[in-house]
Amino acid sequence: MLFIVILISVFLLIVFFKKERWIKYGNLEDSFDYTINDHQYYIEEVSFKNYNEALSKYFKVVDSISRYDKAINLKYDLYDWGFSIFQFKDTLIDVRYFRSTHSIRLIKSKQPLSIEEYEKDDLGYHMELNR
Repeated sequence: MLFIVILISVFLLIVFFKKERWIKYGNLEDSFDYTINDHQYYIEEVSFKNYNEALSKYFKVVDSISRYDKAINLKYDLYDWGFSIFQFKDTLIDVRYFRSTHSIRLIKSKQPLSIEEYEKDDLGYHMELNR
């Protein structure tokens, strides 16, 4: 009887404390919170087996983020499709595709933020230095 209670408890802990993923595809490599210049971010990174899978899922992630809410501002890389940045009334979401590692990184601000403020944080550079 005790074993069943422990098993149910562990299951409930896993279900209730599991972090919700923004990127529903690929293998979750890392997810963490990061703060720079008093701006708080949630970062999630997923990887894929190959280039084609990563690229096709990148477009699916961008599509799902575009449905989050009505975008106030948008910036994207039309030439290379390496990033898409969406500014919403309550958050900013940046989706980046990395060909060399077949991975996608999502960066979401925890407060309203303009694209200009976000770019001043130069988050990509600081994340690589502090990880």
